[in-house]
Amino acid sequence: MRILVCVKQVPDTAEVKIDPVTNNLVRAGVPSMINPADRTALTAALRLRAVCGGTVTVISMGPPQAAAELERCLRWGADEAYLLCDRKLGGADTLATGHALAGLIARLGYDLVLCGNEAVDGCTGQVGPGIGETLGIPAFSYVSELRSEDGASIDVTRSTGDTQDTYRVKLPALACLLWQETAELPEREDIPAVQMLDASFLDETQIGSKGSPTRVVKITVKQREYQYLQVDYHWPLEQRMDYIFRGGLSKKDVNLLRGTAEEQAQRVLVALERQEVQQR
Repeated sequence: MRILVCVKQVPDTAEVKIDPVTNNLVRAGVPSMINPADRTALTAALRLRAVCGGTVTVISMGPPQAAAELERCLRWGADEAYLLCDRKLGGADTLATGHALAGLIARLGYDLVLCGNEAVDGCTGQVGPGIGETLGIPAFSYVSELRSEDGASIDVTRSTGDTQDTYRVKLPALACLLWQETAELPEREDIPAVQMLDASFLDETQIGSKGSPTRVVKITVKQREYQYLQVDYHWPLEQRMDYIFRGGLSKKDVNLLRGTAEEQAQRVLVALERQEVQQR
């Protein structure tokens, strides 16, 4: 089984800054990391290789420094790595990024393509499905588990809210994995070099800013808003629930607790349980 894993270098989300003029992420001087869900995808790929055999190839699109994250994937056990690096790719939105990565994937050959369900610096969840659409293969998002016994087909479990659905699909296919906490992967010292590729084999009208119909008009950072809930358990239940659904009081008054609507709802439920115990 030839497995390709899409990996993205993202800024540490605790240090994210936005350029107020361009509305782009400021990456200079900001520490980077492997997108967490992409690491989950790599871990799943290594497990499948252990069962079915084959190879695991990691790919990425980005500036030269993104090679550092690919080298980390190689130390964790990937067989080879490719970085698509070209100024023509600059300014790409999710559509153009999907086109570029799909072109690289088609060039390398594949049986199974794995991605993280979304990247923490954008959270759109669009690139993976876009790759699947461009390649014309079945694509699954919100994937929590992958299993295969023969390397010819794969069982895909999707977790969507309160339900889980499992599908069996013949390869080739694509799966976008949800982030899951994974154990530390052992590292090896002797790794192959990351192979750098330019965009000369891609259609320039579909990549970079030329292939990006999306324009970021404005980005704002929303501050966490707190409201207040008056604690008086002599009120009728309907009145208390009304305060919960309205998010609490708009201004502070006597005997108030600070917190979000969810936190206030939890406090009310705990208080109701205590009241019920006292009345027994």
